Amino acid sequence: MKLIKIVPIFIFLFLAEFPIFGQKTGNHPQLFATKSDRQELLNKIENETWAKDSWIKLQEEINPYVNRHVTNPEWIVSRLAMYWKDGERYTQCYIKTQNWDYGEGNAPVPTVRLPGMRTWNEYVNVPLEDRIPYNETGDLLGVSKSSADKTPVLVPYKKTGHMIRANNMEILNLAEKSAFAYYITQDEKYAKFSADILWTWMLGTYYMEPPLDPEKSTKGPGGYKSGGIMGYYDYEVIHDDLQIPTSITYDFLYDYLNKNPHPHLRTMNKTTTEVAGVIFKRFIEIGLIRGGKIGNWNVNRYKNIINSILVLESNDFYKDGKGKEYYIPFYTENKPSDYYAGLPEILEFYNKTTGLWPESPGYASAMIPTVLEMGVKLYKSGVNTLAGNPIISKAALANLGWLDSRGNLVLFGDMRGGPANISSFESLLTYATWEGDIETVKKMATVIQKNISSGQYDRNKSNWQGIIFNQPLPNSEKDLPYHKAAYSPFHKHIIMRNGNDEENGLMYTLYGGTYQSHLAENGLAMQFYGKGWAMAPDASAYESYWSSDAGYHRGITGSNTIVPGYKKGPIVINAMDPSVDTTKSFYNKTETSNKVSFTDVTAYEKRRVVAMIRTSEITGYYVDIFRSNQLDNDYLHHNIGNSMLLKDDLNKPLSLEYVNDLGVKYNENYSFFKNQKKVNYTKDFISTWTTTNVSPKLNVDMWMMGQNNRELYAVDAPPTTLRVDVTPGEVNISPEITPTLIVRQNGINGAENPFVSVFETYEEGEKDIESISKISTSDNFISIAVKSKNSKQYICNSIDNVVYNPIKGLKFQGIFGIVSEKNGGFEYLYLGKGKLLQKGNYKIEAVDEAVSAELKLEGGKYYYSSDKPVLIQLKKEKAILYPSGYNIEIE
Repeated sequence: MKLIKIVPIFIFLFLAEFPIFGQKTGNHPQLFATKSDRQELLNKIENETWAKDSWIKLQEEINPYVNRHVTNPEWIVSRLAMYWKDGERYTQCYIKTQNWDYGEGNAPVPTVRLPGMRTWNEYVNVPLEDRIPYNETGDLLGVSKSSADKTPVLVPYKKTGHMIRANNMEILNLAEKSAFAYYITQDEKYAKFSADILWTWMLGTYYMEPPLDPEKSTKGPGGYKSGGIMGYYDYEVIHDDLQIPTSITYDFLYDYLNKNPHPHLRTMNKTTTEVAGVIFKRFIEIGLIRGGKIGNWNVNRYKNIINSILVLESNDFYKDGKGKEYYIPFYTENKPSDYYAGLPEILEFYNKTTGLWPESPGYASAMIPTVLEMGVKLYKSGVNTLAGNPIISKAALANLGWLDSRGNLVLFGDMRGGPANISSFESLLTYATWEGDIETVKKMATVIQKNISSGQYDRNKSNWQGIIFNQPLPNSEKDLPYHKAAYSPFHKHIIMRNGNDEENGLMYTLYGGTYQSHLAENGLAMQFYGKGWAMAPDASAYESYWSSDAGYHRGITGSNTIVPGYKKGPIVINAMDPSVDTTKSFYNKTETSNKVSFTDVTAYEKRRVVAMIRTSEITGYYVDIFRSNQLDNDYLHHNIGNSMLLKDDLNKPLSLEYVNDLGVKYNENYSFFKNQKKVNYTKDFISTWTTTNVSPKLNVDMWMMGQNNRELYAVDAPPTTLRVDVTPGEVNISPEITPTLIVRQNGINGAENPFVSVFETYEEGEKDIESISKISTSDNFISIAVKSKNSKQYICNSIDNVVYNPIKGLKFQGIFGIVSEKNGGFEYLYLGKGKLLQKGNYKIEAVDEAVSAELKLEGGKYYYSSDKPVLIQLKKEKAILYPSGYNIEIE
């Protein structure tokens, strides 16, 4: 099949002045830049290194395709996924069970192929060079993402998942980039390349009616009727995004397209602008009557249609009077509708205290960049949606609270993790520059510079939109605001930090779990960090929500928690230090100790204490005390590493035997645990995970206090991630397994006999902890001792109000307490929501209510911190009452 028969590329010169109804069209381009902006952009490319490098990168990407197009114009167009075959150039497709069923009709030109499925599959397209030209069947060559075998296989059309859309989007994105290159260079080879792709898509879309869904499997009938989730060219309106690159291409090529109209327009008796208007208005109209008016669906729908709106002509150009001015208020105002909510209502969705969007970070962090990007585009069209909305800036900065020291988003709920989207800060920088807001410019520049310096963001690889909108970076601060604690009650999610550098920072998260809002029912799940990485992360290697393993990754089995038991419901913060006043902020305002942070949370019958203890500027560890008020419990711990080794209380390897299964299955997704090995062991033990993908090797040691009725299982769990940037050396990325430990206690109450663990991350040869031992335990109390190279901590935890005396000279009454000795002498006392902590002649005692307090010796001087008045005793002196305050020297 030849392109000349389908989309002729020769030009009828007399069509150049083809009439356009007599109405006056607007000036184009107008979406991102106007003709008058071109010289300024040329200057930016010339004078700004990041803009020049980005422009060079764009040219290197598109020039091979554009140059080939000069002599072989069929090559790129033939790789579009179309209904190419005459007689099967469908004009109407039908949906059944949310997948493509059949098509009917025959257009005079090939029509654009609808994706074969709503859901994902595990395949990605082969490179463009290897794709089947003029593919008449829709069967696509794909490579498995989960298999080590990367041999291409032919995937049937009805099982291609998103491969059809991805194929067309890749080619349309090349057209978009080439259209920008035409705008910059005025070289018509770029215009020709983009126009040939765009014409094929536009005409092929024009002749296709929206799909019909007679059985309403997408919750609506389809076509032009309201209801359901389906878009014009996708099963979900939030994925109906082919209009994004095509509207941009159309805008940049507007004059060229009208001077060089496609010959088929003569047959249609239509102009370029008419045809484009019909197509983009279909996307808009269908976008406004599908999906939901709450959450990310609403915002993502606008993200898809905003370009289509802004490239339209004025109202008076169209017979129905519906042009750009008509559609813009559907976003900027609150028009009554069952299907969409405008910007004022979108902004109400943000929490005014925290600035957070009420969904998981992967979804939430994408919302404000989208709102900002739309705001910048509208600003170019004379509509300022960013003024008078301080929540937008607050929401952008709130996302920083969800970042680890490497700049990756913490992972909980439905998401993949990975770097935060810096585009929101770029957009705020752009807007502030346009408005002359110097203070905001500097603040945004600080965020951008920080992400550049940490390697999470390369401005020299900005896309072409960045070349247009990004502004020169002024001098700014070097460090971002640093908060030790962050807590969002809606998300039931707590973050604790000590230090914020990749090499030595400590951080953990504790997550209550909930249903809906793309959050997950994996209650009281804990993650901790080391060397800038989440060393004990939640699993997130499922391909889609419909994948067979999605339940494992999205649920309790992919988390570090106890099964069975709590999945959802309210959580109670028994104690938290540093604490967060959630009525006023997302972050802590004070800190009791620069060495200790801890959280004690209750959820249903579970109660978990997690503490982070700093032993030097470069060392530290985590303590986990997990109670579960039921007789049968499995403690699950997934850790990063190539291998896992279990050792006994004498530090000798335990001998495990292969077993056929795990015996009791507390969750249906236990079936994903493979190669089970088991040993019955009731004493203290150590498990070591080693990552050999990096040098020096990275280790995590887990010490766990012994208990009766205990079985240890070493299992191969599914991969941890699909991303290459969230684990050290890409360890545990699909299809690799994740070495996982299951500690089973049956017939013994897990509240009276809790799971007590200590975790330390260290590079090979740099281990700091020398020994860990149990001191004393009872039904409501535990105490352990942790000895490191230069210090020793006595750690106490209780769930009652009794005064405990685990060893001679040590008294404790409260939730959490630490006595730390350094080089054999006093270092500090830390009391976390308690009434008494004493070791020898040093004592902290509450006056009335429980206090969170610290007494420390630093540089030969004593200092104290306390959230309430407190009695402090030094050496053999009498206890003295001190007022509340932080880091106050005792004279």
